[in-house]
Amino acid sequence: MSPTFMYLAVSVVVVAVVASAAYLIRTLIRIRPIIERLDDTSQFLESSRPKLDRIMDSVEIELVELQGISAKLNRIAGHAESVSTGLKFAVQPIITEVSDLGQLVRQARATAVAVKTGLLAWRDRGRAHDEEPSTGIEYDEESRG
Repeated sequence: MSPTFMYLAVSVVVVAVVASAAYLIRTLIRIRPIIERLDDTSQFLESSRPKLDRIMDSVEIELVELQGISAKLNRIAGHAESVSTGLKFAVQPIITEVSDLGQLVRQARATAVAVKTGLLAWRDRGRAHDEEPSTGIEYDEESRG
């Protein structure tokens, strides 16, 4: 190989190495603050590790307590549901009886109105024929209408 070509090749390699070194130095200068921050953060986390471990232990204990409370609440909800179901079945006959009683009251009212109307008609019939009925029923004008 010719010495000129070798000189040129070596020069290109040297320029490439120098340019790469300059770029690497420039990049390291830019990342240095980031590296320092990461180092400070690492030291802070390392010094805070006991405190973080205590916090994590406390959180774990609280989580176990919350799971216990959740289980108790689930049991209470299940018990309340079973009580309400039992109460529903216990109250259903009472509701039916009250409904039947209401029906009886409505029928009694209808019967009372029919009897009153019949008696008033009987009394009016007697008055129309100028005879007084023999019963002691009082005639009330307001009750007719």
